[in-house]
Amino acid sequence: MQIKFVLNPVAGRGNSLKILPRVKERLEQEGVQYEILKTKYPGNGAELARRLEKSGDIIAAIGGDGTVREVINGVRSPETPIGIIPAGMGNDLARSLGIPSEASKATQNLLNLNTSRVDLGSERGKLFNVMGVGFPAEVVGTINRYKNGFIKGSVIYLLGLLHSLTKLETYDLRLETDGEIRDLQANAVFVANSKFTGGGIKLIPHAGLTDGLLDVAVISEAGRTELVLALKRAYQGRHVDHPKIEFMRAKSIRIEAKSNLPKMFDGELEGVTPAELEIAPRARTIIVPPRTEEDIIKRESHRIYR
Repeated sequence: MQIKFVLNPVAGRGNSLKILPRVKERLEQEGVQYEILKTKYPGNGAELARRLEKSGDIIAAIGGDGTVREVINGVRSPETPIGIIPAGMGNDLARSLGIPSEASKATQNLLNLNTSRVDLGSERGKLFNVMGVGFPAEVVGTINRYKNGFIKGSVIYLLGLLHSLTKLETYDLRLETDGEIRDLQANAVFVANSKFTGGGIKLIPHAGLTDGLLDVAVISEAGRTELVLALKRAYQGRHVDHPKIEFMRAKSIRIEAKSNLPKMFDGELEGVTPAELEIAPRARTIIVPPRTEEDIIKRESHRIYR
């Protein structure tokens, strides 16, 4: 077995390079051959993954959600096994899959070769795990301004949240889910395939990675204090009965806005509304901890859909 790594050297403000010795140590202890390629610019991760896939080896991303997204989009076959070593600020897909955050344990997870075919979201053929408009895009914009500072890890998401609250806005949106159209005023719309976003916020605790549907969370006209309290509860997934948060589920989703709003995909800003989204069933094969498919898609028993 050989593992080809795509490493983003700036992920987590250099955290990917910091954990690299532990990854190498674990691989060498097990006698596993490996190759490490470092990305040089945005989009390079997808290019490297596309080239490496031809070797027939395992491809693994060392980085955050953005790096993982590049690798997932670079790989063409849904059968190619993809590994994840979390090293970014958010690591929300890895967290949703139960992949260990510690580098040695995450590397051991690769060696177990236990895989699951998971769904992903798609916008015009480009895959994603979590997207958002409104408040989440504003948070990412704020985080980008913090990136050259000394703060690291998921704390930067919390700071981004708090700073963005100072200019919380309500947006006029049109949301279409499987052909059903609604006009609404909202602070945010999230579309996700997994539970976590924002560096550990358990926003959609009932989301299933293999259920063939995208989950939607709409935050409607919440005040600053109200939103802070809701987000605090959301870290434990205890916000699902909040009157200003509505959940839906659909195979296809369209989001329009009266004025063009930035779109957030897996912690990165990319394009503006409208957003045309759909589920991509069983889109990629991810190496996950040894556990059953039922564990991965287990949902909490909340009456959440209204």
